[in-house]
Amino acid sequence: MFNMDFLNVGMMLRRNAIHYPDKLAVVHGEDRLTYKEFNRRVNRLSNALLKNGLTKGDRIAMLLPNSLEMLELFWATAKIGVVIVPLNPMVRGKDNVYQLNDCCPKMIVFHKTYEQDIVLIKDQLDYIEFFISTCEHSTNFTNYQAFIKSSHDNEPNVSVSEEDVANIMYSSGTTGLPKGIIHTHKTRIMYAFLWGMEYGVTYNSKVLATGSLVFNGSVAFMYPAICAGATYILESKFDKDTVMNTIERESVTHTMMVPTQVITTLDHPDYKPERLSSLQVLLTLGSPLPRNRKEQIGEELPGRLFELYGLTEGFLTTLRPDFVLEKPTSVGPPMIFNEFKIIDEKEAEVPIGEVGEIVGRGPTLMSGYLNKEEETNASMLDDKWIKTGDLGYTDEEGYIYLVDRKKDMIISGGVNVFPRDIEEIVSTHEAVSQVAVVGIPDEKWGEIPLAQVVLKDGIDIQEEELMLWVNDRVPAKFQRLKALSIVGDMPKNASGKILKRQIREQYQKSLK
Repeated sequence: MFNMDFLNVGMMLRRNAIHYPDKLAVVHGEDRLTYKEFNRRVNRLSNALLKNGLTKGDRIAMLLPNSLEMLELFWATAKIGVVIVPLNPMVRGKDNVYQLNDCCPKMIVFHKTYEQDIVLIKDQLDYIEFFISTCEHSTNFTNYQAFIKSSHDNEPNVSVSEEDVANIMYSSGTTGLPKGIIHTHKTRIMYAFLWGMEYGVTYNSKVLATGSLVFNGSVAFMYPAICAGATYILESKFDKDTVMNTIERESVTHTMMVPTQVITTLDHPDYKPERLSSLQVLLTLGSPLPRNRKEQIGEELPGRLFELYGLTEGFLTTLRPDFVLEKPTSVGPPMIFNEFKIIDEKEAEVPIGEVGEIVGRGPTLMSGYLNKEEETNASMLDDKWIKTGDLGYTDEEGYIYLVDRKKDMIISGGVNVFPRDIEEIVSTHEAVSQVAVVGIPDEKWGEIPLAQVVLKDGIDIQEEELMLWVNDRVPAKFQRLKALSIVGDMPKNASGKILKRQIREQYQKSLK
């Protein structure tokens, strides 16, 4: 049997630098780097890490916005078997201590805006040997550029195999404390293959990333782009006022947005479908895109909308443009080499059309949760399937239909109420841009539905009027809203996903 201990993600950057040295690899702000230039920068960082004693299996945490430094860290660590741990830049100060204590990195690299936060918690991080800041004139910490300045750009000579850990991605913490999800080089290589095949990422593609690289969906699109030799355009963050300019200027072929970002783009006063005409793939993920928005895109940008459902833990489905309007409430069949089934509370498979918990498996499945063997075991079924925590059903063609998250389901008077059903109706009102429905405690019914709504620019409506409009259209009495609030924005994580837990917490605080 051949020894495959050479197979790792980092080898693809080296390959492209050799075969396509002058191909544009990375665009970030004013920086435009070829594969040869980007690879040299990555090698300098790899060699700086080795020179300072970091070895395979050591961990580096990073508290960075989307940046060249962040990209360099992803690929430099991949080449030498060091594990990269992206931390959520929206989490500040002492709140980072939990995750840092969990992963115990040997080094932390952070943006200059985090210097004071790190100063305040440094005494609690005695396992960290290197504190590296992007601040050019830092007086407290080593500067990033100074750290790598004297290192050579030769290829590092480290044996890294597909079974070595590549990165640890922390869950967004929308339902509790974040968990460190372990991914190996093998799973990252499979992301490159599967996403490349499913979404047609090739050498000629231009992939725009606007979502934070601390989240798996954003990171997952990076791998097929770099591995295929495509051009990867990294924005510091999603900006509704500039995203269309970037797509036009760079002739972007692929991009990914969460539904709130898609909706914000469609509702922008400067939106015109022709401005997005270069797109071959508009991938939406994180939560369902309302049906009326799918219909709008199907009419204005036909053949481009893909919908992804997946877990950072590894199971994936995708709904292709051919079926977005034919099966608009589905999230598609499993992605290639993925499988699923729907189970009841006794973990028995249920018949077609019956609601149960979705469990799935595929080649991108995590190795487990860091330091949480019990939770890892509880998340698995027969050591083969990952429990998604999502409720859904399947049709006769094997397409999955999400009903809702188990933890978001509202139980009102003993009846299961699914927020998504109500959200679909609210979103059809001409004044509504974004909506989230959550369950709030009620003495009589146990829980009742509350809607939080963001209006489109320039359109006004009273809360009571909108709530009456919704309640006239929901099919069942138990789906009627008992409260509705209009807000300027909703709490979201760094990927743009709405944090329903925080909406519930905000409501509870408003009662005190």
